[in-house]
Amino acid sequence: MFTPRIHILLIEDNEADAILVQSDLQQAMGDQMTVTHVERLSSALELIQQESIDLILSDLTLPDSDGITTINQLRKHAPSIPIAVLSFRDDEKLAIKAIKAGAQDYLVKGSLTEGVLARVIRYSIERKRIEESNRKAQNRFQTIFEKAPLGIALINLQTGRYYDVNPKYASIVGRCVDELININHTDIIHPDDFQSYQYDISLFLNNGFADYKLEKRVLHHDGSIIWIEIFIVPFEAITNDEICYLCMIEDITERKQMIENLRQLTAHLQDVREEERTRIGREIHDVLGGTLTVLRMDLDWLSKKINAEPMHERIESLYQLTGEAIETARRVSVNLRPNVLDNLGLLGAIEWLVRELEQRKNIDCTLESTISNLSCHNKNYETTIFRIIQEAFINITRHSNATKVDVELFEDEDDVVITIKDNGVGITESQILNPQSFGIIGMNERTQQYGGKFEISGTPLQGSVVMLKIPLVIAATCDGELIND
Repeated sequence: MFTPRIHILLIEDNEADAILVQSDLQQAMGDQMTVTHVERLSSALELIQQESIDLILSDLTLPDSDGITTINQLRKHAPSIPIAVLSFRDDEKLAIKAIKAGAQDYLVKGSLTEGVLARVIRYSIERKRIEESNRKAQNRFQTIFEKAPLGIALINLQTGRYYDVNPKYASIVGRCVDELININHTDIIHPDDFQSYQYDISLFLNNGFADYKLEKRVLHHDGSIIWIEIFIVPFEAITNDEICYLCMIEDITERKQMIENLRQLTAHLQDVREEERTRIGREIHDVLGGTLTVLRMDLDWLSKKINAEPMHERIESLYQLTGEAIETARRVSVNLRPNVLDNLGLLGAIEWLVRELEQRKNIDCTLESTISNLSCHNKNYETTIFRIIQEAFINITRHSNATKVDVELFEDEDDVVITIKDNGVGITESQILNPQSFGIIGMNERTQQYGGKFEISGTPLQGSVVMLKIPLVIAATCDGELIND
């Protein structure tokens, strides 16, 4: 356990005591140690600078030093060497003072035994190694704390008090370290986020989470606003009722702005795409559909005028093909931009989608609505809701193997809530989180575009549930009709 030849420095001015202690040390440790004996503190301090010492055994009363001053001087010149005090006084108060001054142990002359000395040597050296290890760990932590690229603070979340703050934290929130130490940690939160921040902190404290992450806005001292990501973990218990938490923050303002820019770009592209789909759908319906209809009418007229075969049969064939082309043009036009969305409004379009799913895919569908009529002046709202439901139906027909679909519409305060339930195989979490699930990603992005909430969940062999909640700024409510201003 111990390296050979532990070097012990014995500071003792009484020759008889020194011989007795060295004899006891020899019996306790044998050839595992060497002992250097000096009589004065000054000699010991010179020796410490010249040789490597593993343990100091020192009397408190020396010719050139006395009492606790001896320990103070040794600790000053040899901070990393363990010290054991030798004293003729069996004094508990003096022993406590010596330990507080930095000694690792207190020994009474005359009561030393082989076992006691061996224990003192082992324990003193080991305790000092532990202290040194803790000191180095503390220094490493402090270096990381001061130089970390993340903002770090030690905070009491119950009282709001800062214990310590690193320079990066102060820089991110736009305040100096001394200022933060003297304020509550909630004082930097933007007023509009204060209530939600308090709720999140209460949720974290009351549920005993191992860690917690949240995003909030911070109000700089100069009035500017930034977004920060906060990561919180319990750090250490100060008392039974007081816990220090480690809070790490990162400025995510630029990231938030990039996400918002991408979201706006996505919304713009969706609007452009919808406009283009509407234009193309109208062209197909009005121009191509109209031309095909005229052609079919002429073919019908020709079939009545020409009875000779095989000309009549050829005209009848063209007449049938033209009818199929008209039906195809109608279906393409409807898929691009259903007329029901413009003519019947959102609720009528949803009813049309449900009937289409039931008729075309032979799936039993039900639609329940507590809203007798839902229409919005903002057509983008209607299109967004329509497209999300349409995509949900596409996913059901492609992946669920469902035989029944239930759709429900109702009001929830200022929101319109739409739930779609099927009895299929049930979507899995891996499918929901799959980055290649573009349908789900698109539905979620469309919902977020208008500050809504989109959720999808599944139970194996029991089906899936899609919940869509989109806020509508309601200007008036009359006979169940919601009008978005």
